[in-house]
Parts: sequence; C-alpha cells; structure tokens
Amino acid sequence: MTASNAVSEAFAVSGNRITAVGSTKLINKSIGPSTRVIDAHGRLVLPGFNDAHVHFMAIGNTFSTLDLRGVKSGAEMTARISRHVKFLPKGRWILGGHFPNDNWEPSKGSIDAVTPDNPIFLYGADITKAFANGPALKLAGFKDDSPDVDRTSGIVSGSALRRIAAAVPSDHTRNWIEVAETATNYAASLGVTSVQDMHSDDSREIYRELQRRGKLKTRVYDCLPLRDWKKLMSSRLPNMAGEMVTDGCLKSFSDGDDESKPALLREVIAADKAGLQVMIHAIGVSANRIVLGAFEKAAKANGLRDRRFRVEHAHNADEADLPRFANSKLIASMQPFLFEGSNGSRYGSLLKQKAIVAFGSDASMVDLNPMLGIHAAATAPHGAVSVFDAVRAYTLNSAYAEFQEKEKGTIERGKLADFVILSDDIFTIGHAKIVDVRIMLTVVDGKVVYQTN
Repeated sequence: MTASNAVSEAFAVSGNRITAVGSTKLINKSIGPSTRVIDAHGRLVLPGFNDAHVHFMAIGNTFSTLDLRGVKSGAEMTARISRHVKFLPKGRWILGGHFPNDNWEPSKGSIDAVTPDNPIFLYGADITKAFANGPALKLAGFKDDSPDVDRTSGIVSGSALRRIAAAVPSDHTRNWIEVAETATNYAASLGVTSVQDMHSDDSREIYRELQRRGKLKTRVYDCLPLRDWKKLMSSRLPNMAGEMVTDGCLKSFSDGDDESKPALLREVIAADKAGLQVMIHAIGVSANRIVLGAFEKAAKANGLRDRRFRVEHAHNADEADLPRFANSKLIASMQPFLFEGSNGSRYGSLLKQKAIVAFGSDASMVDLNPMLGIHAAATAPHGAVSVFDAVRAYTLNSAYAEFQEKEKGTIERGKLADFVILSDDIFTIGHAKIVDVRIMLTVVDGKVVYQTN
C-alpha cells in the first residue's frame, strides 16, 4: 500500500528503512547470504497501524488487574489469566479477582504453568479467601508446609492472605515503566506500531527510558496539556527523523460552554504562535463549533503556516459546519469503534469534502484493536467509508496528523520499516469477518516485535 494506492508484491528493508518496493522477482535479486526473508505466504501486508488518539498508560494499567466475576470453572480462570499475563513484563503482579468459586476451585498447578514469571494474587467473591500462585507465595516467603495455604488449589486465607497482600508493591499501578512496557507489548500484538498519546501527563522520559532498555515497541507522539505550552517549549525533544518518541502536541477540551471561549482562544493563539500543534476534544454541535471558531481565529491571528490543528472526536458536529474542516485545513481525529452505531460520525461526508480524517480508538475507553475501528467505520449507519479509506485513515492520515507522513504510513522506499502481516485480506473478506482478523507479524523500526506462534 503506497501513497498512490498501488499494491506491490514485495519490498526490501535495510536497517530501519524500506529500500525497495516492487515485484518478487526484482526484490529477490537483493537477497544475500545474511538476508532474513519473511514470506507472508500471500497474506496482506500493510503499513503499521497508527492510533491517533490513545491514553497509553491507561491501556497498560488495564492489565494490572483482572476481573474474574462470571468465570464458571478453574479451566476458564486459567485461560483468562494466561491471556492476561502474556503482555506483562517479567515480575509484574496481577491483582483483582472476585472469582465465584462456590462450586469449583482454581488449579494452582495449571495456573503456575502459564505464570512462571509473574506473581498472581486474586481475591475470591468471598474476600476472606484468595488465590496465590507459586511466584506470589515465594515472594511472600512461604514454605511448602505453611498453614492457611492449599497447595492444590492455591487458595489462601487468614494470616497467609494478609502476608501475601503485604508483599504486593505499593506502586503497582504507578510503576510507569512496567505499565508502559505492558501497553507497548499489547500494541505490538495488534499491529499498532505508532500511537498519539492524549494522556496529558508528561510521559516522554518514561518512554525514552523504555527505549533505552530496548523494550519500546511502539512509536509514541506524546502530548501535554495545552496549559503547559511554555513547559513544552522549554523541553522539546530533538526533532530527528525516525525517532521512537516525539513531542510538540498539546491537548485541551471544550464542553461547549460559551464562557470558556475567550480563555481557550487565548491559549490556542499563544501555543500556535510558538509553533506547537494544538488538538482539542469536541463532542456535540456547540463544542465543535467553538473549537472550529477558535482554530480559525488563531490561524487568522498568527498567519499562514503548516499548523495542522486537530479536532479530537469531531463527533456530532452540525452538518453545516463540516465544510469548515476542509476549508480551514483542520484534521478530524475520530474514533469509529468508540462511537459505533452512532448517527453522529460523518466520516464519509468529511472525506468527500477533502478533509483529512485520522482514525484512532480512545483506548483504554475501548479496546485498542484497529480491526474494531475499521469494521465500525465500514459499517457506520451514516457516513460509512470503504475499508481502504478506513485503513488509510488508520495509517497515512494518522501519520499526517502528527507531521510524519514522509516517514511512515505507507510502504514506500525511504520510509520507516513499520509494517504488519494480517491473517486475512480485509479488503476482500466480508465486513462481518474483519473483527476476527489477527496480526501474524509486527515489525517496528526494522525489527520483529511480535509474531504469532
């Protein structure tokens, strides 16, 4: 998939860049004795997905706890834990629980087999009892003959329960390096190679430290609150091509209140004058109209430049206001799965009017999986788009939304080697099947960061 919509048979990568795109015969000529050849076996290869609106740390923290209410057997409990733990760094705990084990018990042996490197501590529906796996018991200093520990089921109670609870790290949900590592592991499994982080906390150094440790599998465009524009100006990261962690974006919020307009406009004008990118959350007719007006006035006040103002969500905007997106070169950053089934998403109308529409998820509000967003956009009750346009909004358009369209978003010579192999061709299968499509391989910066077994 290239910027001109062309489809090629093969491509070559050297280091972290795509060096050639063309026929299989042509690309085979560049294979040397040390070349790693990845055969997609006819499967669809796409540029990596770029989620234009996430809360990345919150995604990681969804794996800090596990809700087991409704689980009906020990086998189901083991399966749920097995899926959860595969995204966690070694040594990270899983807490939560509330499993209703009135008629069944967990199997400590089965759970230990799938959690050799992660302590598990999960309360039952009866909070006087809990489950602890082998690593948790070991960290709490238990021996094989310890009282209040059932070695078959892993059920603990009394003083044993309290002792294990005391061994849980107090910063479990605030250990940001581990939380970020969990998020990037999960993103890789879904083919999400880039995210634009709207978390509004300054997490740049956390992501950079994760990169230094060789564990960052996702490019991150980290956004600060609009009110912090001066802080961002004094602490910008080096603007180098191909960086894994970038900044320069500021996020704010409009709830449609007219009284907030003057203050919002002042901040937008100041940040825009400083050369920073501004993006503002807007849902509803009034909120969208206020944000559109603020952006248009700021552009007029500060003169021409490539500023790429963004309306985050751009949901339920008035039909009469839609042409303003294209006319004022404003980006509609939209989340199809978040608003699935709603009449307020006008993706098709905006694209027909030549507006730039970038897709994302708003995870962790909903799941990060791009297949859910592509399916929702292609089946929207009003304003549905083709699967191709949905993919483009999740790749090239999202790259454009962060000033990176020359670096990523398509598979072309000179661009970053960020790409994915899908289990099925989403352009030819029925829409209903898209949600079941899996990622077979994810490559970021020329390195395989995820592969199915």
